[in-house]
Amino acid sequence: MRKYKLLIILLGIIIGVFYVTRTIRTFTVKHKAQTLESEHFIISYDGIYKSEAEKLSEHLESNYAEIRTNLKDVKHGVIKVFVYGSQYKFNVATGLENANGTSRGPNEFHFVWTNWFNSIFPDDPLKTALHEFTHCVQLNILINKAKETITIQNRTEFDKQFDKKFATEYPRWLWESISIFEAGEVNSLSVKYAKSKNLTLAELNHSNQIYNIGYTIIEYLTQKWGNDILPKLIASFGNIEKTLNISTKEFEKGWIAFLEEKY
Repeated sequence: MRKYKLLIILLGIIIGVFYVTRTIRTFTVKHKAQTLESEHFIISYDGIYKSEAEKLSEHLESNYAEIRTNLKDVKHGVIKVFVYGSQYKFNVATGLENANGTSRGPNEFHFVWTNWFNSIFPDDPLKTALHEFTHCVQLNILINKAKETITIQNRTEFDKQFDKKFATEYPRWLWESISIFEAGEVNSLSVKYAKSKNLTLAELNHSNQIYNIGYTIIEYLTQKWGNDILPKLIASFGNIEKTLNISTKEFEKGWIAFLEEKY
């Protein structure tokens, strides 16, 4: 009985510390848009501390060259980053509800700075930022590649044609997997769970399990064909047969064998 009382007291202390800390954060963080500029990013943040924005800026800059080199990015302009201290503010600003990050073209992305005070199981916001930045890099490469076939000079019409090409030709499994891989978002338990679903690449295009297992797809690709295969696969709009000279089924067979051996 005494043990239960001690547990209840301990739990009460933990809950108390949590609410006190959350209250302190609520009243000490600034709830208005502020800006922090670096060499390659302009960060607009609201609802997070300046120190957190500075940490974000340093993290993005320290990974900027490596990710762009890995994917062989072409000339890239300054990227605008919008960071929100709550899911609600993100939803209002982007019009999205079931996401905590989104890219808006090659030069802009938005995301929630998740933590234990605004999320039940928060993602690492620094990894989320790299994930969305990698989406921007992919879009920059794809737009440049699309200019070879979409020769329309009118910008508005080009954007419409590209959006259509992107939506119909670039597979979601590749779009998400590359960003997940470059951000280092992997958890062995999540991989094992997703693996048990036995989903094909086509099925992963319509499943959130891609977030659990996407890392392993690129891990397998780079270990078997080398790092240079990623920019080639992006440039082909995810055409496995053209890029790897094997069928999608053969690729899936090799990937599944890789999963069974490593995970």
